[in-house]
Amino acid sequence: MFTFLKELFSDDTRASFGRVGSFIVLLFACAWVSRIVWRTGALPGLDGLTLLIASLYGLGKAGETIQRILGAKQ
Repeated sequence: MFTFLKELFSDDTRASFGRVGSFIVLLFACAWVSRIVWRTGALPGLDGLTLLIASLYGLGKAGETIQRILGAKQ
């Protein structure tokens, strides 16, 4: 478990915060949307949830790209 957490918060390609964070938010979003559909019988707008999930992964990738660019200049 400690090894996974170490990889999670490092630049290792096996575990990244963007991927794990996106997965956790995706699970939460699925449960939340399922509850709304169960209670109201209507599917809510999913554009905000899509943006939230994509932004977590995108921010992680943007940070990784910036680190690579800055690392290449040194």
